[in-house]
Amino acid sequence: LLFCQTSKKWAKRIQDEWRILEKNLPDSIYVRANESRMDLLRAVIVGADGTPYSDGLFFFDISFPVEYPSVPPEVHYHAGGLDINPNLYSNGYVCLSLLGTWSGSHNENWQPSFSNVLQVLLSIQALILNEKPYFNEPGYEDFKGTPEGEIESLEYNEEIFLLSLKTMDYSMRRPPKVSAFWSIIIWFSDSLCTCKAGMNLSFGSMYDV
Repeated sequence: LLFCQTSKKWAKRIQDEWRILEKNLPDSIYVRANESRMDLLRAVIVGADGTPYSDGLFFFDISFPVEYPSVPPEVHYHAGGLDINPNLYSNGYVCLSLLGTWSGSHNENWQPSFSNVLQVLLSIQALILNEKPYFNEPGYEDFKGTPEGEIESLEYNEEIFLLSLKTMDYSMRRPPKVSAFWSIIIWFSDSLCTCKAGMNLSFGSMYDV
């Protein structure tokens, strides 16, 4: 009986998450639920203008543990083996205080009574995929605003922009098996081709390693 009550509470909370996402998602974030498992979601975040991730598509898998919402959701980033941010590892690990995978103040950590998946996605977009990700590295924030720090940040952005293009190319070669995302991917493919042509990059050689 206790397990049944817990299961119903867990399912209701996930359904509440769906409603929050449906009503409040910005145009730059897309989420689809798994048709056969309500504990799984897939999200795609579009990189914001003014960042080295601009107009890129970044895919994340989200799962709700059985203890949810007492514990935060688990999030995996589809990295393609590339490091594009100090908080996004090449193995898919996502460092974020809201997920309990990064140190933070009490207000920044997961709060079972009011934290939600929408907050997680918005935090990834705003705090991780930001305009100066160089300063996400521990200890580097102290150099923000200094000539040396800003130069390093600019050089880092140039490297990250190229890696983001490789990430986009990876996503095109191995697209997610979610049909609802195909219209986004088609638009993204046109954007990527335009970017490649404009920069005269040879992506084939970048993969022939």
